[in-house]
Amino acid sequence: MQAGHDDVISVCADAEALLRAGRNSEARKAARAALYTDGPDPRLYALLGRAHAAEADEQHTDRAEAILSEGLAVFPDDPGLLAAYAKLRAAHPRTPEPAEQSRELTPEDPSAADPEQAGEGIPRGDRGAGATSPGRQQRHDARLVLAVIGHPMGAAQQAAGQARARPTDDRIAVLAESLTALARPGRAPLRLLVRAPLAAGIGCWAWFAAWLLGVAALHLPTWAALAALPGPALFPLLHGVLRGARRRAGDRVPAAPAAAPAPGGFPALPPVPPYTRREKTAAAVVLVMVAVALAVFALGA
Repeated sequence: MQAGHDDVISVCADAEALLRAGRNSEARKAARAALYTDGPDPRLYALLGRAHAAEADEQHTDRAEAILSEGLAVFPDDPGLLAAYAKLRAAHPRTPEPAEQSRELTPEDPSAADPEQAGEGIPRGDRGAGATSPGRQQRHDARLVLAVIGHPMGAAQQAAGQARARPTDDRIAVLAESLTALARPGRAPLRLLVRAPLAAGIGCWAWFAAWLLGVAALHLPTWAALAALPGPALFPLLHGVLRGARRRAGDRVPAAPAAAPAPGGFPALPPVPPYTRREKTAAAVVLVMVAVALAVFALGA
C-alpha cells in the first residue's frame, strides 16, 4: 500500500529539515519509519537515500545506492529518485563491471571532466547485458534527460550542445534529434508517453477500452467507436517521430568537435535496463483489458 499523501508530505518536510540541519541519523529514522508504517513512496526512498549519502562513509554510500535502487525498481520514472541517484553516482563514481562497459565516458565527454555531470540514472542491478532495440534505448535516454533537466526545450538545447561536442557519438546524436522533435509545439502528449510510459500507456488503452465498452453497453451506433482511437493512435505517432529522429541522426554529416558546452546537469547515459516485472505486468493487464473490450464490442455490434 502506498503512503498517504498528507502523511508523506509531513514526514518529508520533517526529514528534510533534519537533513538540512545535519541530523542525518534522525532524518533516516523518520523516513525509514514512514516507509515501514505507510508503505513505499518515491519521496521517502529519495530522502532515505540522501540521508545515507550525506555521511562520509563508504558503508553509508553503499546503503544509499541500495535504497535508491530499490526505489527505482518500484518507481522507475520518478524524477526525484532519478536525480538523487544521478547525484550519488556523480559524487561517488565507480569502475564499471565487465557487463557494464558498453557505455563508458570518453575523454572528450564533458561529464568526465566535471563530476557534477557524471551521474547515472539507473541502478547497476537493473541493467541488462543483452542487446537493446534502438527504439527502447531512444525512449530510455529521452526519459532520463527529461527527468533530470525538466524543461523540454532546455533538454533539447543541452543535448544538441553535447552532440556538437561529440559528433561521432551516435547515441547522443539520436538523443539530440529525439528531444528536438519532442520539444516542438503540440507534442506534449507524445512527451507524456516518453516521460511516464506506464501511466500514460495504460491511460491510452483504458480510454480505448472504456469507449468500446460504452458503445456496446449503451447500444450506440458502431461509428461512435471511432472516438476510442485517439488514445492508441498516439503510439504510431510517437513511433514515427522517433524513427524520423533516428533517420536524421544517421544521415548527419560528421563535423569537427565543437567546444564543450557549459556544465548544466546533463546526465551520462547508462546502459538500458531490462524490462521490469512492473512493465510486464502492465502489458499483460492492457492485453487482457483490450481483449475483453474488443470481445464485448464485437458481440454487441
